[in-house]
Amino acid sequence: MSSNNVIPISEKTSDRGGNVRDTLILVAAEHFAEHGFQGASQRAIQREVGVNNSTANYYFGSKDALYRAVVEEALAPIQAERRAGLDAALTNLSPHAQVRALLEAYFAPHLRAACTDYGYNYVRILASLHLVVPDAAAEVVEELVTPVRELYVDALAKLFPDASRNRIYEVLRMVVGLMAMAPIRLGVTHLSEQVMEQTLRDIVEVATIAFEALCDQG
Repeated sequence: MSSNNVIPISEKTSDRGGNVRDTLILVAAEHFAEHGFQGASQRAIQREVGVNNSTANYYFGSKDALYRAVVEEALAPIQAERRAGLDAALTNLSPHAQVRALLEAYFAPHLRAACTDYGYNYVRILASLHLVVPDAAAEVVEELVTPVRELYVDALAKLFPDASRNRIYEVLRMVVGLMAMAPIRLGVTHLSEQVMEQTLRDIVEVATIAFEALCDQG
């Protein structure tokens, strides 16, 4: 559940039985995941939902606004979990254990979301952004991810005081790429809570090694 206590659309309307706005977001998530921002057709989305252009524009005045709503819907609970996980990770642990705890807290909400229909569409959207030149769609995700990511960069910078902030960003981007692509490489038919928990452990292990090898200058 998101931090503002709003039930995610993926929980409210998994059968597309919710209101028009929610259904537009659900269907749009599938189209953006399948075709990308540029390739997705707003008219095709409207036809599938069964609404005309005027009705769709009442809720979302443009494809850009609809895309932003899709990303916000997916990210709200992920970012809320990351904030809570950050607080839990910053406890009286050894530096090595803190690095692992921080990385797990950052990756876990995303990977666990991949086990839901809506979450899987979001991880497909995110993965596609790692494969193309940054565009307006990538800028939307970047804007929404940045506030919580900065908190994690701050925490990691304290654990690796001799590394530049740019180096922290570089390594984090690299391991986030692993996180983003992992569910896609596995494929939707192989995703389960058990598989994703093992994937989480594997990525945290690799990411911890990467940070300690590339950022620990002591």
